[in-house]
Amino acid sequence: MAKRVAVVGTYMWTRRLSALLEKHAGVVCSPVSEVRLRDVVGLVGMFRVNTAIRVGFRPGQLRPRALILDLVCLLYVLLGKNLVFYWTGSDVPRTAGLLSATGWFSRLWSVPITRLLLRKSHHCAAAPWLVNELETLACSAESFPFPTPTERFERKSNDGHGSWPHDFTVLSYVPDHNYQNYCGDEILALAKRMPHLQFRIMGGEGKWCLNPPDNLLFLGWTDAFAEYQRCVVLLRAVRHDALGGTVREALLCERYVLYTYPHEFVELLPSPDESIDFVGAMENKLNGLFGQFRDGQLSANQEGSEWVKRNLSEQVLARRLASRWIE
Repeated sequence: MAKRVAVVGTYMWTRRLSALLEKHAGVVCSPVSEVRLRDVVGLVGMFRVNTAIRVGFRPGQLRPRALILDLVCLLYVLLGKNLVFYWTGSDVPRTAGLLSATGWFSRLWSVPITRLLLRKSHHCAAAPWLVNELETLACSAESFPFPTPTERFERKSNDGHGSWPHDFTVLSYVPDHNYQNYCGDEILALAKRMPHLQFRIMGGEGKWCLNPPDNLLFLGWTDAFAEYQRCVVLLRAVRHDALGGTVREALLCERYVLYTYPHEFVELLPSPDESIDFVGAMENKLNGLFGQFRDGQLSANQEGSEWVKRNLSEQVLARRLASRWIE
């Protein structure tokens, strides 16, 4: 008999997770709820299965759909069923902030329901540093990187194995709505310091950037694989993160990665908020790689690509998650 699990939470995460669990682990995901008001009836289906994964949707929020989900989850755990919170990034510090709130409604509802759900549930986190952050909330969690789609990058990277673009280009990801967290201002300053390099930014149109230099191009939503093929380095400069999908994808494409969190086969950057000269630190790392590239001494990051295929492919991560949490 096939394993069954309910997957509820934030729209993008629920659909991706359920699709990969079904594809690679043979898990029947039902219901899959995006926690919109029209999904309320579907949430009743949670009670037909013994395990539910709540992904990317923190408890204690003062919105109608959040109140409904918290009540359903409370009843679910009180009936002795297994609720697994899957923490994906910003939901951790926001929950920490909620637990320290002093408003009357927070004290009467948000804080008590959050503490109760956290205590009665299991926890997995999309990055090891999130495990450490959850410890401060008295939550014992295990690290399970989120299984994002990688097969396309694995397949296409084999076609361009060991190849480099003609020019040294730096690729980054900066969404307009959250550009401060993704070090938008710092990347802008970096591009101005390094006019001999090209910087390409995915995920946003640069609405926050009034006067970009000529070597800084905002792409919006675009073909990510084509951009990895154009670049030599992915710059993932972020103040708070889970395990960024762009890190995994760039490594699969044999690119070098500069990242503000520790990870295999990346160049570690200092914390943007703790470094005396964060822009200078990025500049030094890029100058070193650019010098090797210019002199023909920089080979494609094949070791990083092979490591991701063995350890962080969508198949590996989906099966690992299912074997741990789904009966």
